[in-house]
Amino acid sequence: MRLSELKVLSNEELALIDRASRDILKEVGVKITSNEVLALLEDKGVRVDYDRSVATFEPDVVQKAIDLAPAEVRVYNRDRSYSLRIGEGHPARFASGHNAVFTWRGAAASRTSATKQEVGEFAKLANYLEQIDVVSPQAMPQDVPAPSSLLHGVDAVINNTVKPILFSPENDRELSAIVEMLRVVSDGGRVGENPIAICQFSPSSPLFWSEGAVKGFVSVVGEGLPCTILPGPLAGATSPYSLAANLVQKNCEVLSGVVIAQLIHPGAPLLCYNGGGQFDMRSMTALLGTPEVTLILIAGSQLAHYYRLPTHACIPDSDSHELDVQLGMENMLHVIAGTLGGSDLMVNAGMFATGETAAFEQLVLDNELFKVARRMAQGVCADLEHLCLDAFRQVGPMGNYLEDPSTMKFLRSGEWSTSQIFTREKYANWKTKGSKSAVEKAADQVRILKRRDDVPLEPEKKREIAAIIRSFEQSSDRRHT
Repeated sequence: MRLSELKVLSNEELALIDRASRDILKEVGVKITSNEVLALLEDKGVRVDYDRSVATFEPDVVQKAIDLAPAEVRVYNRDRSYSLRIGEGHPARFASGHNAVFTWRGAAASRTSATKQEVGEFAKLANYLEQIDVVSPQAMPQDVPAPSSLLHGVDAVINNTVKPILFSPENDRELSAIVEMLRVVSDGGRVGENPIAICQFSPSSPLFWSEGAVKGFVSVVGEGLPCTILPGPLAGATSPYSLAANLVQKNCEVLSGVVIAQLIHPGAPLLCYNGGGQFDMRSMTALLGTPEVTLILIAGSQLAHYYRLPTHACIPDSDSHELDVQLGMENMLHVIAGTLGGSDLMVNAGMFATGETAAFEQLVLDNELFKVARRMAQGVCADLEHLCLDAFRQVGPMGNYLEDPSTMKFLRSGEWSTSQIFTREKYANWKTKGSKSAVEKAADQVRILKRRDDVPLEPEKKREIAAIIRSFEQSSDRRHT
């Protein structure tokens, strides 16, 4: 049977958080600084206070929105030859990280500002890593105009992978330009028809949707693109300090997005939950790698299942600033907890330093962690075939199973996993092969995979996308003069 799902909340506790969330949405509401969106909600029966820019949601309105949200999201690769199904009944999916600022230099043990070329190299590496299902702009390129950094990052990704992509714009202007880029890749068709991308939007904590974010969010669900709702409350700063209250606030912010999306565009495909962390009072720093964040990740997945919503989580996360034991421990904790806790899409491979830094080696190492987690999730199959009773009878006492048919049958079946990164041999053999650490073996894999064939777009599509980016930059220049 499959390994039992991890849970940290009882059914009674889930119901209590749900009731508390609905009370807060009804009594306190959510601030939305877009009169246009407020008017759309009011037209659907939501109570709106325009003086305070606050919408409050009745429990029946919230339930109606939950019932309209699909339990599954589907996203396609670049040429639509295959799709990923994300959500209820489907295996966990993994994505590379996004929106770092720095690239790690392993040999120098230092970091430098990320470049567009490196974002493309990360995407190419992710394209060939078997456990990576979705590819994001690993970093915001710092060698391009700041207003268009994300556009350049998306450009670098779609030129270097055929896998589905994920991106996270800050506002409706960025979104509009990226949608046009996706339209080019999609041969001018509707980007929500067999979509090749997932878009992430985040409400601001506590209980606030900025005008640019909410208008972009409404626009993207209107296009039919799958969208993640990712709140990021920091316990003690932008949410209450207790874990349960942090969950209530996160749940309110998620459900506000579900209501906005489903009332305006019924059936909009959404993934929900699980960002944020702890605000450390001593260092005045946001922390993402703590065990409490892991507990909240599991609880968030439980809440998503409670509502039958596909889940998204920022996994793995570490607060370490180098590729060390702390990073390995925190990432393993997150990945195992996320997979066994029922997260449907985990996004952040290759990231560390609280999301600021990306490393090629870490992307390979996280790919290996995903392989371990997927094997753990499979559990143990104990049917008659796997019990191998005929083998016991054939070999008998004092025999060996080296040449038994059952050994050959299961040798390459995935019953026992293998690894090119972790050391699985005796000391003498390890020394003979160069005494390499897991990080050094990962670096070797990076060099090998970077030599694989490129997967660029057609030249005409590249020119059209470049023109969209130039137009966006010219518009940004005019807005600042």
